[in-house]
Amino acid sequence: MKEETNVLFPNETVSVAVFKYCKERSVPLPDHIQKHADLTEKDFADLSEMMVSRLQAQYLIWTARSYGAKKILEIGCFTGFSALTFAEALKDVEGAKIITTDINPETTKVARQAFKDAGIDHFVSLIEGPAQESIENLGGEAPFDMIFLDANKDGYPQYFKTILDLKLLRKGGILIADNVLKRGLVAEDKSNPGAEDPIAVTRVTPLREFNDLIAKDPRVETFILPVFDGLALVRVL
Repeated sequence: MKEETNVLFPNETVSVAVFKYCKERSVPLPDHIQKHADLTEKDFADLSEMMVSRLQAQYLIWTARSYGAKKILEIGCFTGFSALTFAEALKDVEGAKIITTDINPETTKVARQAFKDAGIDHFVSLIEGPAQESIENLGGEAPFDMIFLDANKDGYPQYFKTILDLKLLRKGGILIADNVLKRGLVAEDKSNPGAEDPIAVTRVTPLREFNDLIAKDPRVETFILPVFDGLALVRVL
């Protein structure tokens, strides 16, 4: 029987080559989005790991189009890279609307300018403030076709509860949550080198709670992918 493991490639060189190969043969990222990622990595070097990878951005474009999404909520904007990718996915969709939220005034300023420069600020709006407060105030915008959750990890359990309680997602709508495995610490923290990172360790408990919630709630159906830093796909039944 084939082993159920995520160790697919023999070494780091092969892994890098495979990711490059996949990026080159997946839905393309326009130049302005690529350049925005480059600038984020340059100007926010210490925080750039908060941004989704380029291959993950390609996946988000493909997924939004595949689900026929028209209205998307993003919780956790950072500098706007993932919102730009969603806008790319929905650019030809009549009546498309994207709402993104973040609490950091420095990064939201960058995001707003990026949306303006890309000519998408007429259908992409940014709410600045605490995520929980922003979510609670979005009942009038419901339902969304897709929600992308990539904010503070300690808030994931409550964000999920609020999303379902307020019916922010339509029936059949999908919640995509990033970083749900946190370097594998969520599944195994004793033999994991990542356990030496005190910040990462503090995020393990709320992420475990979140993963248990999405697995057991009868209102949804869940699939967790061991890709990137762990990606949870949650569909409303």
